[in-house]
Amino acid sequence: MPISPDPSHTPPPSPPPYPSRDSSITAIPPSPTHTYLSTKGAKPTMNHAEKNLADAPGYVGPTSTDASVVVDPAKDRAAQGRMTSEDEELLQFEIDPAEQKKLIRKLDMLIAPLVMVLYLIAFLDRSNIGNAYTAGLGTDLKNFPVNGLSTATSLFYVTYVTLETPMATLLKTLRPSRLIPGVTIAWGATVLGSGFLRTYGQLLATRLILGACEAALSPCMFLWLTVWYKRNEIATRQCYLFISAAISGVVGGLIAAGLLKMDGLHGLRGWQWLYIIEGSITIAIGILVLFIMPDDYQSAWILNDREKFLMRVRDIQSREYMGDMSWSWVEVKKALTEPVVWLSGFSQLGFDVCLYGFSTFLVVIIQQFGFGTIESQLLTAPVYFLAAVVYFTGARFSDHRGVRYWLLMPLGAVSCVGYAILTGYHGSVGPMLFACFLCGMGIYICVGLHITMLSLNMAGYRKRSTAIGINQTIGNIGGVIAGQIYRTSDKPYYRLGHGVSLGFFAFGLLCMTLEWRFYVRRNKAKERMTAEDKAMMDEAGVTGDRHYSFKYEW
Repeated sequence: MPISPDPSHTPPPSPPPYPSRDSSITAIPPSPTHTYLSTKGAKPTMNHAEKNLADAPGYVGPTSTDASVVVDPAKDRAAQGRMTSEDEELLQFEIDPAEQKKLIRKLDMLIAPLVMVLYLIAFLDRSNIGNAYTAGLGTDLKNFPVNGLSTATSLFYVTYVTLETPMATLLKTLRPSRLIPGVTIAWGATVLGSGFLRTYGQLLATRLILGACEAALSPCMFLWLTVWYKRNEIATRQCYLFISAAISGVVGGLIAAGLLKMDGLHGLRGWQWLYIIEGSITIAIGILVLFIMPDDYQSAWILNDREKFLMRVRDIQSREYMGDMSWSWVEVKKALTEPVVWLSGFSQLGFDVCLYGFSTFLVVIIQQFGFGTIESQLLTAPVYFLAAVVYFTGARFSDHRGVRYWLLMPLGAVSCVGYAILTGYHGSVGPMLFACFLCGMGIYICVGLHITMLSLNMAGYRKRSTAIGINQTIGNIGGVIAGQIYRTSDKPYYRLGHGVSLGFFAFGLLCMTLEWRFYVRRNKAKERMTAEDKAMMDEAGVTGDRHYSFKYEW
C-alpha cells in the first residue's frame, strides 16, 4: 500500500544562497552565466550545490554541452588539492560584464585616491629638500659642506634600499592597514621635525629616518594593488603611483612657491614653513588612512556582501596568478633564483637614477638657467604635468592593448634625446628647457610600467612580493647614485649628472630588452610542449609562472 508522507518530517536545509546582486543582504543566488565544462562524450552532471544554483531565479544554465568543450587545464589544475568544492564551482562562474565594471569602478573610488595621495606626499616629502635648498637651507644650517645637498639626498636611500625587501615580504604578516598608516605618520613627524633643524648633522639624521619610514611604501603599494586587480587591470592602477610622483612635482613646485613667501613669519624661514606644513599634512593623512585602508576585500568597508562575493569569484579565478598567500621559503627561493628578477632590478636601477635625479634636482637645474627662486619652482610644474599626461595615456593604452615593452622603448628613446641635449648643448635657455620636457616624457612611464611588467609575470603571491622587493631594492640604489652625480660644484650645466643619467637610461633599456627576450623564449618553449611534456610537468608539481598554462605578457 502507498506510504503516506510523515507530517513530522522536516526536509534538510538548503545550502546557504549567495548574495543577491540587488541587495547587500544575503538573499537569492546570483544570476551570472554558469558554464559547465565537460569532457568529450560525457554528459554534464551537477552536484547538490550546483543543482541549487541551477534552480535559482534568473539562472541561465549551461552555455554548452558540446563535445569540443574541454576542461581548461589551468583552471582544472588550480582546483586540485587547493580548493573546496564551492571554490571549484566558483572557478566556472562568469561575472556579468556590466556588474564587473561597476565593481571595478567602486574599487577605484577607494583604492585610487589612497595610493595616489600616499605616493604624492611620499615624493613631496623626500624631494622637498631641493625646494628648501633653493630657499636658503644650505646657508642657514651650520657646517653645510659644498656638496652637502648631494650627500643628504643620497643618504635617504641607504635605509630606504636596505628595508624595502623585508617590508614587501612581510606586508601580509604585518597587515597593510597597520603598516602603511604607521610609517606614514612616522615620516610625517620626521618632516615636521626637519623644520627646526640647526645643523647639517641633524639634516643627515632626518634623511636616514625618512628613508627607513618610506621604505615600506613603494613595494607594498605595488603588491597591495595585485590583491585587488586582475592582470589585465593592473597597469592603469599601478600608473596611479607614478602619476602621483609626477603630480607631486607640479604640486610641490606650486606649494613651495607659496610657502616660501612666508619667509620671516613668526621668525621662521620659508624653508622651515615648507617642512612644518607639509609634515603636518602628512601626519593628518596617515591618521585618516588608519581608519579607511582595508587589508583585502573581506575587510573592505566600501563593499557590500554581493560585491565581496564577486571579489571572491575573481580571487578564485586569479589563483593561478596569486597562488598561496601563506609564507613559503620555496616561493621566496624561486624569486631569488629567477634571472628575470635580477635583470628587471638592473633595468630599474637605470631608470631610477634618472627618476630620482630628475625629481630632486629639476628645480635646481632650472634655477641655473637664470631664473629666480619662485620662478624656478613654478617652471617645474608644466614639465611634471606633461610627464603625468604621457604616463596616464600610456598606461591606459597598455591595459587595453596589452603592450608594454614596445611602448616603453620609443618613449625611453625620447628621454635619451633630452639628456643628450642637456649634456651637449649650453646655449640659449629655450632648447635646454625643452630638453627637460623630453626627459620627463619617458622617465616616469618607464619606471612605472616596467615594474608592472614584472608583477604581471611573477605568479604566486610570495614569489611576486619577493621579486618586487628585489626589483625595488636594486632600483632604488639609483637614488644614492643620483645624489652623487648632481654636485653643486658642477653647476650651472651639471654635465656629469646629465651624462651619467643618459648612460644609465640606455643601460636600463638594454636590460629591459634582455628581460623581454626571456619572456618571448619561455612562451615559445611552452607552445612547443607536447601532451606528454605537460603531464610530466604536472607530475613534477611545477606551479606558478613556470607552468605551461601561464603565459608571459610584455
